[in-house]
Amino acid sequence: MSATRRLVFAVAVVAAAAIVSFCAAGEAAALPGRRMLLQAPGQAWTPVPDAGDPHIQELGNWAVSKHDRVAGDGLVFQQVSRAESQEVIGVDYRLHINAGGGGGGGAAFVAVVWESSESGMRKLISFDAE
Repeated sequence: MSATRRLVFAVAVVAAAAIVSFCAAGEAAALPGRRMLLQAPGQAWTPVPDAGDPHIQELGNWAVSKHDRVAGDGLVFQQVSRAESQEVIGVDYRLHINAGGGGGGGAAFVAVVWESSESGMRKLISFDAE
């Protein structure tokens, strides 16, 4: 099997596993303006001991950037103030983010990001005002 086909196969397997994981949790697709609460069956959110960890901060910055590309609301990442995680196929992170607009000020948001440590893939699952 060529390297390209192996990569496509690996991406398809990861995507299918993520879909199965979310469907098994009984979650429906998020509707605009509705908060989507994710929790895998039998799994609880575990507090991340150090929300200031560079990887957690980078995930928060990535989540704000990804959200802004879709929504175009000009949010600027400030910091992740608190984070929780749960093991699924990969890791779901629930990030409590402070972000502001270009004119200053700030607001609190909650983002759920899925990340695969094996492939390095990420997906922004939800991004809502707290």
